[in-house]
Amino acid sequence: MRRKLLKTAALALAAALIASACARDTEQNTFTGDTSEEPEYQDSLNPIIPSAYRDVRGLKLEEGTYISIIGKSEATAFWKAVKSGVMQAAEDLNQELGYSGNHKIKVTYNGPAKLEDIDEQVNILDEELSRYPDVIGIASIDEDACTVQFDLATENGIPIIALDSGNKYPGIQSTVKTDNQEAARTGAYKLADEIGGKGDVMLLVHDSKSETAKERAKSFQDEIAENYPDVRVAETVYCDQLDDLKKQMAEEQNKGLKEGERKVEKESFSDVDAVQFLIEQHSGLRGIFGTNDSTTMLGLHAIRQAEEEGAGSVEEEDRREDGQKPEESIEGEQKDNQKDVQEPRNDDSEKAVPASADGEQNHETVRAGDEKNEEDSKTDGADSGTSAENASGGGASTENASDDGTSTENASGGEDGAADNPASVNEGTEYTEIVLMGFDVSKEQRKALEEGEISGLVVQNPFGIGYASVVAAARTVLQAGNEAQVSTGYLWVTKENLNEESIQKMLYE
Repeated sequence: MRRKLLKTAALALAAALIASACARDTEQNTFTGDTSEEPEYQDSLNPIIPSAYRDVRGLKLEEGTYISIIGKSEATAFWKAVKSGVMQAAEDLNQELGYSGNHKIKVTYNGPAKLEDIDEQVNILDEELSRYPDVIGIASIDEDACTVQFDLATENGIPIIALDSGNKYPGIQSTVKTDNQEAARTGAYKLADEIGGKGDVMLLVHDSKSETAKERAKSFQDEIAENYPDVRVAETVYCDQLDDLKKQMAEEQNKGLKEGERKVEKESFSDVDAVQFLIEQHSGLRGIFGTNDSTTMLGLHAIRQAEEEGAGSVEEEDRREDGQKPEESIEGEQKDNQKDVQEPRNDDSEKAVPASADGEQNHETVRAGDEKNEEDSKTDGADSGTSAENASGGGASTENASDDGTSTENASGGEDGAADNPASVNEGTEYTEIVLMGFDVSKEQRKALEEGEISGLVVQNPFGIGYASVVAAARTVLQAGNEAQVSTGYLWVTKENLNEESIQKMLYE
């Protein structure tokens, strides 16, 4: 009897051990909520609001579902990060659902080779429609474009979501983007505070057609108008219309040509020349703000070029006033340089870098959504542009603010502006330091931020935009209901907080 009981107990113990082992195996494959188990890209998902768009769990798509995402570009750092988010969401979906091989959910990302190429984007959309995807997500370069294609999609039962930049088409199921209005207002008050709450500033807008550009431009202008009476947006420059300004620059320079002299064509001027020309029309300009990475870099190169040519003009003027020949000056400089080499350099004598607008060491959030997101990511959403009235421009590339605060279109920037050589600095012009701020964080922008040439940047969450767009697309296919707007967050980044771990995790290059 005793042996029978021992045998029974042994069998029970073995069963218990087997059950325990199975339980441990199950636990190892189940996410418990411990943050140490979160994926390395989780910091890019935490700012997304609503939180339902942060992960793919519960999205039970059928095998072979086809999701097509179309961006504004394939090439830039921002859009490469968007693509990374799209592809990561696709991988997570297939892993969650256990799909492999030909059974996988198909998710594609396509964009124009050249940024903001509307014609190529429309061609890509046509090609994708011919493949009959289950849903299309698109970042519209022109918010009024693609109506014919969207009608065709609707007729064929293909729903549409928007990402990064919305579209006026009434059938859009959801829009995933930065909160552009808040982000642009943040940039406006940071710039205004940095220049001491007074002076002229220039706004460089990446285009006149996208919702993103319109929202950012209008919100920037509104923040200044409402809260900074002594700051004036002296120029609003739409960079897709710079050719109009270049044409006027060429016409100005050709006015004094004599017979037989070669005319200057608008192609002789670069975008940097055009922006530099506008800087010269406002010799007391205090700040420049760019609404995306390309416009921020355009401002940086124009400032550098103006400073270089200005320094050369002042140096030559000083030589003339001293009655010194160029050869004598060069010889004297060489002697001075030889003296300098003999003396040790004092590294502390380097020029100090301007502080951030508020001098704070930590990045901040605007509209954090919930306390956890405020503490963990300090980010908020935003993606927008300017009013249609401002964006239309009537064919001109800039809006020049008049003295009474009204806005008049003036591509040349004024009658007294460098007619003989519009791309060079006027003699005798004195420049104050121009504070530059803007959007996004390319590799070159990051370097300029570290070196103090850029004072602050609104850094978006492109990975989060890509990831949440796939979630929104999946919810559309499943008819699970979507939020009209999904906010993906942004950071305010300065030289002071650039190297913080939480900031570093959100950067992209």
